[in-house]
Amino acid sequence: MDNLLELAHMLGSYAICGEGNVSMKDDDCFWVKASGTSLDTLSKVDLVACKMSGVPFDSLGLKPSIETGFHAWLQREFDAIKFVAHTHPPKTMEVVCSEQIHSFAEHRLFPDQVVRNGAKSCVVPYAMPGKPLLKEIKKSVTEFIENEEYFPKLILLQNHGIIVASTSHKECIASTMMCEKSAEIFIGAKSLGQTRFLSEDEVNEIDKCPSEERRRMMYR
Repeated sequence: MDNLLELAHMLGSYAICGEGNVSMKDDDCFWVKASGTSLDTLSKVDLVACKMSGVPFDSLGLKPSIETGFHAWLQREFDAIKFVAHTHPPKTMEVVCSEQIHSFAEHRLFPDQVVRNGAKSCVVPYAMPGKPLLKEIKKSVTEFIENEEYFPKLILLQNHGIIVASTSHKECIASTMMCEKSAEIFIGAKSLGQTRFLSEDEVNEIDKCPSEERRRMMYR
């Protein structure tokens, strides 16, 4: 439970008031942030235990996040996933609320972006939070895995925010923070003129580099 709270607190600056949510798999259930609670002040009493279907156990009056559905699907569908974090980082929001979202998802600017966010990111079209968003996430993530043959390290929600999911809370933190850094650099590079993205060969070289894989493993 401490790791889930650390995840929430480390990413608290990327969500205000009741924004964002986090979850952690725990045997045959998972814990998720209660609706209306804040990431930066989250405590154990603000967590709701849910069945893997997404239905809460006795929550003592607390309601799970409206977005519990996609947490349940990710936790249930992918055995390796133990932690999920959904936030709204400001610079990243500028990108996902613009026509540049697909360029940001499909290109990489520097090595650590590849290491922490993968060679490409998954884009989910805008949908109302709740069941409509869950439907679009299922469709987009499934298509991404079929096309790229790996689970996306970063999921970009159009006009909404981001999702990261991993076996490690530390990797979720690193992926989220790297996404925000990348968005800031992306916006800055665009403002200076023609952006110099890494080539496909350069991205693949970094992505498959043994030393970079060892660095990844340090966060798992």
